[in-house]
Parts: sequence; structure tokens; C-alpha cells
Amino acid sequence: MLYARTICNLVAYVGLLFGGLFDNSTLYVSGTVGTPYINGKVELEDDYKYSIGLRKIALFPYQSSKKFYKGEENALSDNALFGAVDGLEYLFSASSVRNRGHEYLDQEYWLKWSNNRFITKFKYLNKESRDLELAYIDTRAKFSLGPVFLSLGTNIMGHPVYGHPAYQDYEEPWWELAYEYGYVDYLVPLNDLNENEEIDAYWIWIETDAETLEGYWTMYYEESDYYWEDPDGNPVAYSDAEFHEYHMPGVIEQYNEDNKVQEWQAEANIVIGIDCYLGGEKFYSHFWVNAFPYSAGLTEKSYEGDGIQYDVGTLVGANLSEHIGVFIEGSKLNYYGREEHNVSLGVNYRF
Repeated sequence: MLYARTICNLVAYVGLLFGGLFDNSTLYVSGTVGTPYINGKVELEDDYKYSIGLRKIALFPYQSSKKFYKGEENALSDNALFGAVDGLEYLFSASSVRNRGHEYLDQEYWLKWSNNRFITKFKYLNKESRDLELAYIDTRAKFSLGPVFLSLGTNIMGHPVYGHPAYQDYEEPWWELAYEYGYVDYLVPLNDLNENEEIDAYWIWIETDAETLEGYWTMYYEESDYYWEDPDGNPVAYSDAEFHEYHMPGVIEQYNEDNKVQEWQAEANIVIGIDCYLGGEKFYSHFWVNAFPYSAGLTEKSYEGDGIQYDVGTLVGANLSEHIGVFIEGSKLNYYGREEHNVSLGVNYRF
């Protein structure tokens, strides 16, 4: 009797906790392998993409339900804050990818809950292919103006250090950093008038009149420059200016990569959103924008870049006749100086 009661209680608790959580959700696992694009005789291993995901995202009327998910789905409306229905929606997605010899892991996880007054969303994104990683919690009040929804609230966003390269704190002269990465320079005399292969300063007579031999004495300083070799002893530059222009940027980039500040940084943001959906049998349009017009740093190296962080998207489609439909869609995001945009348009003919 005790065991039966325990089992009944366990079933009741699980039902309360997870009841409805997986309703209308889809779990998918997929894999793709293919020959990489090769230009020339370079030999590369096969490209691949392995994905696993769990999604529960309500569809707008203009979207069609997919019978199979491969992990490559990226519906623009997934980025809109307001969903097709209120309640709980989520996406958990991870893809291991090799593309033309480059390997990376792209991950996206988010949970969203809304009712007719409030909406909150937690998201973690790590796109190694774009060197973009962030996590945020977004809470807003929402206001309805017919087909237009306005939202206003706060957003706390965490991320690795962006906009504060390690070289910004490097205190030694630039050539000292080049030495650290194995480059070597050699002093080269210029205009060595006394031909002693040393850098000297001495008085010389400047003759101003060949007939009277008049003139004057002046101090002459021989100049110098530097010849540079890479860590393997190969010549790479024949002056400091040449080395600084063509090779130092790579040294600085590698130094920044090797000395990234590991602690995450964070900002508190004011966030404003606009979302509008209009649709019918003949026409649909969906537009949204999320903007962060003001940010306050919460950590020492929080992002201080110029410009407003934002993401914006739009979809417009129309059925011109029983058989012909046209569409255009596009999106753009700008986070921490990393921009990404996509635009597509097309015509569909239904037989």
C-alpha cells in the first residue's frame, strides 16, 4: 500500500512539473556528410554537420509545419520576441560542423514565456563560426496597438570580452611584442658616409661657393633602419615601417587571441521592441525590431563600443493567383561590432 501511494505521488508530481511541457514539441537528431568545395589540389576531409535539438515553437499562419527537422532550420520569425501564441516556447539546438577543414560547434538555447501583459526570455548563443557568444535574460511589458505590439523593459546580457583587445593594455614598445613571437631585427646603417658600418654623428663641411671655397660646418647624423626576419629566419621586411604595416597586425591579432580576458563581462540594457504581423489568405507581412538604446556596464571591461545593439527582421509574401506566390525576407543583427545579415526573395509556382 505504501509503495502504491509513493508511486501515485511520484506520478502526480511529475505530471504537475512536466505536464504540457513537451506537448507539440519535436526532438530531432540528424547528420550530413559531403565532399568539401576544393579549388586546386588541396586535399580536405569531408564536410559534416551533426545536429541534435528539441523545439517547441508555435507557427504563424504563413508557415508550414515541417515533417522532418535537420537542424538547419532558421526561420526568421524564431528571432521575433512575440510568438504566434502565448505560453511557453523553447529551442535547444547544437550542431557540430566541419566546413572546408574548419571545425566548430554552434549552439543556441532559449526559453520564452508570455501572456497578454508580460514576456520574458532567456537565451544562450554560442556561434563559434562567427566568434559570437552571449547569454541574456530579457523581461518586458508589452502593449497592444491593434496588429502592432510594443515592448519595453530591461535586459541583462553577459558575454566574453568584446571591444577591449589585450593589446590595449600592452605597455611595452611594439617591437618588444614582435620579439616575443620570435621575430628578429637587425640594425642597418643608412647614408654611411664614413663607411665604417656604424651609426655615427660628426661635423661635415658644406661648401656653398666653389670659387671662394666658402661654406659652413654642420653636425651630420647618419640614419638607420631595421631589417626583419621571421622565427624561421626568412626575410620579411626591410624597414620598421614595412614590418609595422604588413606583419605587426598579425602579431597583435595573435597576442589578443592568446591573452583574452577569460572572465565574462555584463551590461544592463534598456530594451525596446516593435512587432507587427498582418496576414490573410492573399497577403502576409511580419516585421520586428529589438533595440538596446542605452547600456550600463556592470563589469570592468564591459562593452563600450559605439552604436546601438539591435536585431531586425521582416517577411513579406503574397499569393498573386491560385498558383503563383512571391516573397521577400531579410534580417540583420549587430552585437558587439559583429554584424550578420541575410536576404532572400523568390517566386513559387504551385501546380
